[in-house]
Amino acid sequence: MNVCFPGTLVPRKGKKAGELFEGLFFATKGITLSQVREITGLDTTSIQNWVGRGWVPRPVDKRYSANHLARIILINMLRNVTRLENVAKIMTYINGSPECREDDVISETELYIAVCDILDKADYETILSPGALNNMISHTLTVRGYIEPFPGGRTRLENGIKLILFYYSASIIKVRADRLSQELGLGGDAPDCVLSVQIEEEFEEET
Repeated sequence: MNVCFPGTLVPRKGKKAGELFEGLFFATKGITLSQVREITGLDTTSIQNWVGRGWVPRPVDKRYSANHLARIILINMLRNVTRLENVAKIMTYINGSPECREDDVISETELYIAVCDILDKADYETILSPGALNNMISHTLTVRGYIEPFPGGRTRLENGIKLILFYYSASIIKVRADRLSQELGLGGDAPDCVLSVQIEEEFEEET
């Protein structure tokens, strides 16, 4: 089984999310739109629409930074289970305006890495247990050396991470429910092929 990084089509091959970004941006400060498409499975229209609507900062000299990519991936993780406007609100709740770094509580890259670190350890029982999930989020941020940039920043971040984890877990269930419904001839939503590939083996050991 070769699980992909959440929100991407990139096989993990036993690597951590931090290694994904280190490899992509080791020798460059930015990647091209075609590379973003290859990594995420998204089409050009979707990416440019997200930029145009202010959900993703505009690329610099047609190059997407690590934070650009992380934000796109995070939106991609949740788009199958709630409206894109809701996903944008979650991102704004965590980090304010995409074009302003001063109101950020964490970089999008560090946010994605923290979410992936938690998903690596969590099962559905943990996700659905408020106490256990709160402890895991707090421990992960502490291990990663997180320091809130202003009072209340850590609380906002922890709440935002919980929302991401809840919605992403729900997206896994939805894709599997859609697939089963189609197999049984009951109709319903056609499973998103790209997302099906992305989350095919998520939490497989726990199910």
